Amino acid sequence: MGCGGSKSMNVPSGPSDYKYMVQQTWDHVGKTLARGASKKNLVIKRSGWKTIRVFVSSTFKDFHAEREILVKEVFPDLRQWCETRRLHLVECDLRWGVPKDTSTEETLRLCLGEIDRCYQDNVMPFFLNLTSERCGWIPTPYDVPESLAREYRWVPGLSVTEMEILHGAYRIDNPNSLFMIRNSSFLKNLPEEYEKDFVDPNPIAPHKLGMLKQMLKGKLRDRVKWYDCEFAGIDEDGKAEFSGLDEFFSKEVFSFFKLRIEAQYPLVDASQDPYQQAKEAHESFLKSRGTSVLGRNAILEKIEQYVVDLGQDKTLMITGGAGTGKSSIMARTADVAQTLAMNKKIPGGGGQGWHVFYHFVGAVPGSTDLEKCLKRLLKELNQVNEATMPKNLEAACQLVCSVLSNPKTRPVIICIDALNQFDDDKSSTLLSWLPRKLAPQVRVILAMINDTPPHKSLVERPNKPQEVVVTPLDMEARKEIVTELLGTYNKRLDAAQMESLLAKESSQNPLWLAVACEELRVFGLFDRLTDKINNMADGLLELLEQVFTRFEQENGGMLLSATLCLLETSATGLLETELLKILGDEDSLLPQEKDSETSKDKGAEKKNKDVGPLAAAKWAVVFRALKPFLRPVGESGEGRLDFYHRALSKAVRKKYFSSESVSPVSDQMWWHKKLADFFNESDHVERKVEELPIHLLKLEDTQRLTAFLTNWDVFDKLYNEDYSTLLLKYWREGHGEGWQKMMGNNYRENLEKLVASEDTSKEVLAMRYEQISRVVNQSGEHTAAITLLEKAMELEQELGARPERMVELFALTCTVYDDKLKLYEYVDPWQLRDLRHVIGFARKSIALRQTLEGPVHKYKLGRIKIQLAFNLQAWVKCGADNTLSVEEAAEEGRQQIESAIEIFKELDDVGHLADSIMTKGVLEERGSEEQKKYYLEAFDLCLQAYGEYSVLASRILLNTGIMYEKMRKYDEAYGYYIRWQDVCEEVFGYHHPRTQRCRNCLNQPIYIGIKQRRVAKEANQRSRDPNQLG
Repeated sequence: MGCGGSKSMNVPSGPSDYKYMVQQTWDHVGKTLARGASKKNLVIKRSGWKTIRVFVSSTFKDFHAEREILVKEVFPDLRQWCETRRLHLVECDLRWGVPKDTSTEETLRLCLGEIDRCYQDNVMPFFLNLTSERCGWIPTPYDVPESLAREYRWVPGLSVTEMEILHGAYRIDNPNSLFMIRNSSFLKNLPEEYEKDFVDPNPIAPHKLGMLKQMLKGKLRDRVKWYDCEFAGIDEDGKAEFSGLDEFFSKEVFSFFKLRIEAQYPLVDASQDPYQQAKEAHESFLKSRGTSVLGRNAILEKIEQYVVDLGQDKTLMITGGAGTGKSSIMARTADVAQTLAMNKKIPGGGGQGWHVFYHFVGAVPGSTDLEKCLKRLLKELNQVNEATMPKNLEAACQLVCSVLSNPKTRPVIICIDALNQFDDDKSSTLLSWLPRKLAPQVRVILAMINDTPPHKSLVERPNKPQEVVVTPLDMEARKEIVTELLGTYNKRLDAAQMESLLAKESSQNPLWLAVACEELRVFGLFDRLTDKINNMADGLLELLEQVFTRFEQENGGMLLSATLCLLETSATGLLETELLKILGDEDSLLPQEKDSETSKDKGAEKKNKDVGPLAAAKWAVVFRALKPFLRPVGESGEGRLDFYHRALSKAVRKKYFSSESVSPVSDQMWWHKKLADFFNESDHVERKVEELPIHLLKLEDTQRLTAFLTNWDVFDKLYNEDYSTLLLKYWREGHGEGWQKMMGNNYRENLEKLVASEDTSKEVLAMRYEQISRVVNQSGEHTAAITLLEKAMELEQELGARPERMVELFALTCTVYDDKLKLYEYVDPWQLRDLRHVIGFARKSIALRQTLEGPVHKYKLGRIKIQLAFNLQAWVKCGADNTLSVEEAAEEGRQQIESAIEIFKELDDVGHLADSIMTKGVLEERGSEEQKKYYLEAFDLCLQAYGEYSVLASRILLNTGIMYEKMRKYDEAYGYYIRWQDVCEEVFGYHHPRTQRCRNCLNQPIYIGIKQRRVAKEANQRSRDPNQLG
């Protein structure tokens, strides 16, 4: 920093005085050094992507050539290397300075604040200093505000560049700092008219620079390097060029930072558990929001009481309007709960103790996906492994419902914030995971905006949850918040100003109050402070609009508007590197007027690779303005930027995208296209998968959507062996009716291209045919899936019929035919043809699976044995044929189910043992005592494994009801059908086809009659009991 000469300093009378002053300054520096050793062996564990910031410190005019090489050669190479290690590199290069109208304090804070960001992201900043014959700007004591001097331990007499050196490297002996000092030999061939840009005219400069270089070498030793270069002429912009920089200089910088980054962030396994990554991201958000919650003690006490009370079986709801502070309350709740659990202060924890699970919807990338949230919960409770993880959202909801109602589940406290912000398209299953009655050792705390669909749904439940309403802040709480927020920066309001601020109705809202205090903090004219307060909009969205308008005027204009529009339009937020690249195309930054003659030329966007990133100085101004409103990056360091509160999104939409907006950026489809074009060219497959389909769907760009979904790299990211939820969703939403055939045809074309390519091995081709078969089957096109499977088997036969591959193909074929059979409501002899395939391929799969070792193969063996036994019983019901008699099928079914029972006993898998024993009951004569015995045993095991509200429980209750119906014991059957309906409503939801089947069953005349008799009997009993009257 600092492109001017060092003229701000009082100049002494001679060289000896200069030396004395410089020595005094460095004596002062010595008193500000950090005590103890620096973290030279710092190694940081990480998950996911991490952002690396390299701060470049120097005077500006004399290092144009070096900075050009850094930005255009060294950093791009370093960035490419970083990306292979799941690291994002961001260089902080403030070479274009700061806006001319920026105050001195803002200038100083901008420079040192960027180093603060490096500390926050990387613990020890990656710091590069370039020094030669200039000192840079030396602020006078009057230039440095007292608060800034205290905050950064400012040393009078130092230049801004020297203060950057102290703050970023010297004081802490930063092992990540490198100092490149240019020898003065380049001056001998430099034209005289250019010397003023390279040699500081201040007579104290040689003494300061000599002392600086001496002190750096003495303390930082081998991290201080000298290099040579020669004057090589003047470029077309009038800047001096130098030769020799691409040798020692560029290689030294690259190798130094490569070694330091590698040491601090060792290469991690890219396949690290995504659920652990998510947990760490939520933990980071908790730490950022839960440290201090003002004015909410009464609410926190109520929540704590709910946590520690025994005998709870209801959920606790935290409700309130937008911006009332629910997220901070929930973060504090989770933090306190963890502390109580760790110190064993919560009764009922048993030997395991209480586990605390927390999830902040919208706070971290991917957190609005309910399926991911529930699967993470199951993982943390050790309820699933790789083999038993639910295949889709519905299955996850059903299993979680079972777990939370099961008395055997580990004691757990579940905190979920912003329940109403889970993805809208999953609202039908939003609460199906939550039992109406919790197990005694389960606590569930949910925060949501009142009167939203989840709130209304919970209130309508028979076992209505407890509710704590986050009321508006009272006057004392508001005063406390204002005093603390402004007091942090040594600011305060007088009594009249405080009264004026708190007289606004919106001051009851913590978010409004926080935004208002931030606006007052940065307002520099104290004599107009009262007017500023009076002119503040009395409404959260309106105040945010005012703030955005101020930002536009003071912090980047169209760059800031574009940043807001891009973040709001993005699907999952944007990486900082992505924003910088998009904003770098400043010629096409905003929508052009439709009637503009030049709009076509100006709007023609350059290819991503032709556009450089936005200048760091410009971005620093925009980021600094928006930082208070952006979601914390967190310790995982992924670097995703997004709004931390839904109200900010609403304010951006209101200001820029609403029908009343007069903004030139109001066409949101233009921004969807902007992002679609950017991600269409991106090489970052993970980010492409997250963003591109959302924008293509908005644009109804089916051509590019099809090309995207048929790309094999994309397919591999979206494909799931059990159920490819997102892949199928994008095909369905993009193509509407007939999407299954459209998808199948496109993938078949892709397979044909692979067949035609000489580069495709048979191994890859066989795998692709299997994968496409699975996806086509998942879409419901079972016949087409079978055709693809036949080709996969043909290829595997040519490869020698590898057992580990053939067993999966046999099992998949069995599943495809089984899925096809499930489409029929009634058993019919003509189904024997498909049953023959199910039985045949199940047998083949079992024969091969028995030769393979490992718990996953054993688990799959047990599952397919249950499947085979069940279908053998269906074979019996269809009448069998001469290839497999009724007696033979029944006997084989009994053998297979006995084997399955032994497998799940060995695996200690109580849940699937219950499933096996239930299936054993199905094989028995209907209505027999044996069948009844097995159903009761299976139900008892089911209660131990899953609880009453589970998928398996619904099946056992149904089968038991059918058993009693077959025995003509209709009253007993009615009781089981009523329980079956109750479980189905809880597990699947009221409108699910399975629940509708319950109602259809109970609407049969015989059961309507039983219900009427029972209602009449209860009414008669009440009439005879005087205690029941009135």
